[in-house]
Amino acid sequence: MSLSGTAVRSTKRLIVCCDGTWQDGVLTQDRLLYTNTLRLARTIMNEDTRFDPPIQQIVFYQSGIGTERNLYDEYVDATTGGTLADKVEEAYAFIALNYFPGDEIFLFGFSRGAYTARMVAMFIGAIGLLDRKDMDNFARIFIAYQRLAKSDNEQERQLLTDELHAFTKPDAHGLQRVNNPFSIKCVGVFETVGSLGLPDELTLDLKKATLVFGFPDKALGGHIERAYHALALNETRRDFDCAKYERAHQSVNKGQILKQCWFGGCHSDIGGGYRDHDLADITLIWMAANIQDMLSLDMEYLRSVPSPVATWGSQKPHNPRTGLASLFFATERKLPLCMDNITNETIHSSVLEQAALPSALVDAMAAGHTVVEVLLPLEEEFKAKWIVEREPQDVPLSLARKHFIQDYCIIA
Repeated sequence: MSLSGTAVRSTKRLIVCCDGTWQDGVLTQDRLLYTNTLRLARTIMNEDTRFDPPIQQIVFYQSGIGTERNLYDEYVDATTGGTLADKVEEAYAFIALNYFPGDEIFLFGFSRGAYTARMVAMFIGAIGLLDRKDMDNFARIFIAYQRLAKSDNEQERQLLTDELHAFTKPDAHGLQRVNNPFSIKCVGVFETVGSLGLPDELTLDLKKATLVFGFPDKALGGHIERAYHALALNETRRDFDCAKYERAHQSVNKGQILKQCWFGGCHSDIGGGYRDHDLADITLIWMAANIQDMLSLDMEYLRSVPSPVATWGSQKPHNPRTGLASLFFATERKLPLCMDNITNETIHSSVLEQAALPSALVDAMAAGHTVVEVLLPLEEEFKAKWIVEREPQDVPLSLARKHFIQDYCIIA
């Protein structure tokens, strides 16, 4: 059978949203407990009708590690990162198998899902997008990169580099498939922490886990056009220390955009998952305001998300160090006390509504040494219509066990 006529191919957008550990939006019934990853995935429209013809927007939502329905995956893999490689391969494979030259790629994530998104971006920068046949080699490539990052043996490093050369050389097929100045349109993440994030008190002697799942690099690849990172001002657990992006000077000259903004709240106040989620709503709207020119968003759905329990920006951050977590090592995050073009950090204006702030940050803002970010029009709209709707709610007893493990013991 032959087909007649001329088919005109339209550019499409591939959007991957990676959730945090134990987070599965498909199974979560309580809308108040949704993470920002899930909310963002459901905010993105199927197509962008601002263009003629409309641009198709294909969203892949990936549940977090530990959401499989068995005891081993839920607790062992979630605590050792045992399925992280699977998540990275799954997300990368979705893009590689659906990509056609000219398509736009977007990656979003929260916590270890943010780490997954950033690792996928790293692989696209290093090896491009493998085709269907070459995907058989991805697991071997992934392992080689992990070994290369950890090895201090020059001979082994050279052997690994030689093994990867077929996929990293400039004329490699995967790199040629994405041969343009920016192969990734945008990476947007909430609270990226290390790949494992386990407290020392719980890891005991899990050396294999920490070796296999160490974060490879904080560098923001020059192949990423825009990067947005929401950070928690009030997170004090050492094992949840943030992995900030750092960009190269040549990327700035190339036109790359990096925004890393600090918000009031602890880890899950930023990425979502608490029943009282005012602070997470503010970070979600910030992300939406920054990407709405690139993606068509369902504003009706987005406006249905907030369910305020306090005036705008004033909700008290959740305490990340309660119960067993009070015994874990604490740390103070390195706040932006001066302007740094490499990390390009700012303070969100909602932070000024908080009852208490670190004195060093107050002094830095007063002296003009750090930047308070001006609200974008969409943020101004939500702030103007912010109305307290309900009283704060305690976590039900049925959810206490989950929240204790998720937010106080192990990375979300």
